[in-house]
Amino acid sequence: MATKILLPIDHTDDRSWKKALPLALEQAGFYDADLHAVSVIPEIIQLPNLPPNYGAGAKNHVRNAVRVILEGNGAAGTPVHIEEGSVYREILKLAHKDGFDLIVMASAKGDFPNYEIGPNLARVVRNAHCSVIVVRD
Repeated sequence: MATKILLPIDHTDDRSWKKALPLALEQAGFYDADLHAVSVIPEIIQLPNLPPNYGAGAKNHVRNAVRVILEGNGAAGTPVHIEEGSVYREILKLAHKDGFDLIVMASAKGDFPNYEIGPNLARVVRNAHCSVIVVRD
């Protein structure tokens, strides 16, 4: 039984949420669980010649893009987490830290026997402390 569901979304790739979002909403409804979305952006390196708040706009841009996706697909009001760093590491850290018990994550389409599972998905599936549903394209 799931009480908190995490849905990773890449706002630049529809495949990361087109099929995964409806399934995550279905699971949240079935279990009466809280659904949260997460998007991970590359870590912004602070160079000595850049102002201390350089790159702050990137998080706001991604948060707004993810909210537009959620609102346009029946998930308005879903909390959005924006993390910086390695995609799989940040998903795993957030899932563990905030007590998520289900991750719903999309996979690229592949053919038998070589289904395409990207490195981030593979690492999340291998290392997650909770259940992971892989939604195939």
